[in-house]
Amino acid sequence: MIPVMITAPYDQSVSPFGVKIPFAEYLGIQLVSAVKEGAAISIERRPELSNSFGAMHGGVLMTVLDLVMTVAVRAHYGVASGVITIDMSIGFMNPGLSAVSAEGRVLNAGKSTCFCESEARDESGLLLAKAIGTFRLMDPKR
Repeated sequence: MIPVMITAPYDQSVSPFGVKIPFAEYLGIQLVSAVKEGAAISIERRPELSNSFGAMHGGVLMTVLDLVMTVAVRAHYGVASGVITIDMSIGFMNPGLSAVSAEGRVLNAGKSTCFCESEARDESGLLLAKAIGTFRLMDPKR
């Protein structure tokens, strides 16, 4: 996969995600877009990311959905700050048998706490999983 640099409403000097996230780099997650209205990321399907059935492991899908919501929070506020997941719930609908793309958006934003949703889909657009979560934007001075 060719790395894509996206202009985002936050500082990308450390990482396309706004902050360095070694686990996301290790998995090969790529930023597709980050705008105030939401974010999108993608990940290629590889054998080492599969479960015993050969589909994308649920833990990878959870990571993708969590990450895209945190990117959406950074883009919504326009800052490169840490974002902490307070609560997250996910529903799995279908196995991921190809590359996966995910979109996330902020549904309700307070001063530092956001309620978000995200969806993961395969290359054909089939819904694989959907998540909702509550996130806290950390003070960038900390």
